[in-house]
Amino acid sequence: MRRIRVQGDRFVDDFGRHVILHGVNMVYKGSRVNGRMDYYPKWGEEDFRRLHDWGFNVIRLGLIWDAVEPHPGQYNEEYLAWVGRMLDLCQEYHIYAVLDMHQDLYSVLYSDGAPEWATLTGGKPHDPGELWSDAYLFSEAVQAAFDNFWANAPVRGKGLQEWYRDMWLHVVRQFKGHPALLGYDFLNEPFPGSSARQIMAALLSRFAELSSEDMFELFSDGEKKLEALALLENHEVYSAVAEAAAPLVAAFEQEELAGFYNSITQAVRSIDPEAIIFREHCYFSNMGIECRAPLIESEPGIADAYQAYSPHGYDLVVDTAAVQQASNKRIDFIFAAHRRTQERLHIPVLVGEWGGHEHYSDGLQHIEHILGIFAANLWSSTYWCYDDSFYKAPVLDVLKRPYPQAVCGSLLAWNYDHENRVFTMEWDEEGSEPSLVYVSSRDFEVELDGPYVVEHRITSALLSVPPIGGRRTLRLKMVSRGREE
Repeated sequence: MRRIRVQGDRFVDDFGRHVILHGVNMVYKGSRVNGRMDYYPKWGEEDFRRLHDWGFNVIRLGLIWDAVEPHPGQYNEEYLAWVGRMLDLCQEYHIYAVLDMHQDLYSVLYSDGAPEWATLTGGKPHDPGELWSDAYLFSEAVQAAFDNFWANAPVRGKGLQEWYRDMWLHVVRQFKGHPALLGYDFLNEPFPGSSARQIMAALLSRFAELSSEDMFELFSDGEKKLEALALLENHEVYSAVAEAAAPLVAAFEQEELAGFYNSITQAVRSIDPEAIIFREHCYFSNMGIECRAPLIESEPGIADAYQAYSPHGYDLVVDTAAVQQASNKRIDFIFAAHRRTQERLHIPVLVGEWGGHEHYSDGLQHIEHILGIFAANLWSSTYWCYDDSFYKAPVLDVLKRPYPQAVCGSLLAWNYDHENRVFTMEWDEEGSEPSLVYVSSRDFEVELDGPYVVEHRITSALLSVPPIGGRRTLRLKMVSRGREE
């Protein structure tokens, strides 16, 4: 597999071709079996064969701290061997992998992530709320656990972040240099802890001023909540609400989170100097509060040369049945904020999580709309989320689409018109290696000013375009969908 590196705000391979990564999250959070956590999904070769045929060339592979280090300093080598098998399957099917240390609500005690021994709550109570993510805002235990993590509170005389760093170093030593390894995502959706109460208070207070509604009544009534969220389709309103909490979010990102990224990156770089670090933003930036974090420093005052921005973006109805009514206008606001962050940092983007459409058949135009944003920005992405019946999910018909995987020269623009099933691409060609375009059908018509080669897969194809130089355009018209049943 070609090594992927960072060049300005793009991913490129070792031929210098502009690479677009399009894939899916594979995150198994574990299940309790006979009183113990089982962290081994039944993924195997058939799953990766399908991913390859669907055109996915990257996965965000979830690891769980509790699975890696169930007891202080004791690493589960069986679990790490399973991770290694997943990377080997990635290599076999030409799929890159980002290793994501996943968490939701910080700990295995409340959802997934840290082991019990690393969950320090000071005896605070846990309130799960109605929707799983409500616990971020209502659970004093979850907030205290994060507070203690950011404060590097001691466990057995060693700070929590030091335990976490050493756990990551063990993982890096195991997998550095693996051909399928793209890089590391050190912590899923970093949450600021108890300061979340101030952030939410600022958001809701500003929203109340603009809507003249009773906040308790609005957010305790599902129908009224949807009506209230409709107000945020006005970008001026949304911007005013987001800016009310922006200074609080920025303080966390520029202090605790920046220190965390710098510290762990500097430690990892002593072992793996080239794998890409995928930096995330604060949990609250998922909803459109602009990330104002600085670049990661691999040495004090020196920006790391191999870093990318990995924002998450969901409409505010995610994780509910109302996701079928997700708003394109609100998601535009969220991803516009991420675009401004990319322009400020001038690094590539791989959107780490988005979608969350489950197996609904309605509302898929929202997924098409988001993919259009990614294409317009030349972004890479991993959809949330793969499961054992993903091959039957209606969303797959939208995700499985033509796109440029590697472009010789400078990719200027590309688009896929899902309704008319037409792919277009324009690029300034420079170099000696062919451009590669995934095509989601075995049957298609090609308009191109030169020769091409087609490699057929099970239900799809790969188009290889030898270089002739200069400004070039490609148009493909799909003849049949070619969906695997």
